[in-house]
Amino acid sequence: MPRYNSDKPFQIGEFWLSKRPKSEAWYRTWFDSEARQTRRISLGTSDFDEAKQALTDWFVLFHTKTEEQPEDATLAELFARYYEQYGSKLRSHDNVQRYLRYWLDFHKTATVKEACVPARQHGFRTYLEQELGLSKNSVRQILTIGKAALNWAWKRGEITSVPYIELVKVPTPPPKGRPMEVEEVATLIDNAEYHLKAFIVLMLSATARNRAILDLKFSQIDFRNELIDLNPKGREQTLKFRPQVKIPQTLKPWLLKQQELSRTGHVIEFKGGPVKSIRTAWRTLRKATDLDDAVQPYGLRHTMARWLRKSSVPAWEVAAQLGHKSPDVSTTEIYAPFDPSYLFKSTAAIDAFLTEVALQLRYSSISELMLAEVKNIENQGDKWWFGGDLNSRPHDYESCALTS
Repeated sequence: MPRYNSDKPFQIGEFWLSKRPKSEAWYRTWFDSEARQTRRISLGTSDFDEAKQALTDWFVLFHTKTEEQPEDATLAELFARYYEQYGSKLRSHDNVQRYLRYWLDFHKTATVKEACVPARQHGFRTYLEQELGLSKNSVRQILTIGKAALNWAWKRGEITSVPYIELVKVPTPPPKGRPMEVEEVATLIDNAEYHLKAFIVLMLSATARNRAILDLKFSQIDFRNELIDLNPKGREQTLKFRPQVKIPQTLKPWLLKQQELSRTGHVIEFKGGPVKSIRTAWRTLRKATDLDDAVQPYGLRHTMARWLRKSSVPAWEVAAQLGHKSPDVSTTEIYAPFDPSYLFKSTAAIDAFLTEVALQLRYSSISELMLAEVKNIENQGDKWWFGGDLNSRPHDYESCALTS
């Protein structure tokens, strides 16, 4: 088995740099004890410094150590493995990488123990808040990611223990938009363009977050069992859990019609395509209705949460309707949406709210209102709104799509 040897130009652990005869390329080289022969893999460079760095990076990432003491393990090695093997696969990988870089910029080559000494933790927080001018919320996120990386290493057996990381306290942020009254919701719907009407109605019906509604496709709707799965297939659940909810009865006829008209499979479409954002359209609508700035799309979710509690829906059912639960559900709970009593009270309350809104607009149900909108648009010859002939109005499509 090879040992550290001055004949080798660079060695780390049991791996060293070498060249083949008549080749300028550097190789990662090691002794295969089972085959009893030397193995080589090209590092793809003839530059010695680049080869050293490539070998070092590879060793840090894939030559995982086990049961290291905090005084021996370096932050740089642990963070590199955490990001490469876990953090880089997250949706927020750019933020994870940036937050870990803050740690290393301050702590540099420090070990886990050195970085977690209370005085040094205090210095790190001061550096983030005062020297870099970051908010308390940003500082907390940076500390949380570093703590998560250390816990990840501990759970994998790379380090024997995780020192305590003190997080900063941040004030509870104000709600995103205030709850609205039935009359205000009716005013918004009455003055909105069709795709924004659909957004408002679906936000109320599913009590979902904005992005979940804009992403919603008909493939996520089970009409037979009257279920809407707010989490599309293949999307990993996050802390902002997307539950399965029941279809309110007052909404079902319109959804069935909308499915026939859909061009892309999305429930909400505008000018023949999916809607990426409603911010501009919402600001225009709010201005047209003279409602205050606290009337935000997310306020529709708060509106329904308040209505459910006013309707005496049990707290646990409100939580399930809103997705306020852990994504780690048991196998039994996976089938809960197929229980006839699933979200029964919350769905009935939502139906009641939608009916009150429809009555404000002189319709008996939300579906009657929305189907009347469909008929009105079709009578005006604007079928292209729902996925018909886009070429009939090509001069409008691009400019309108950009503003929505």
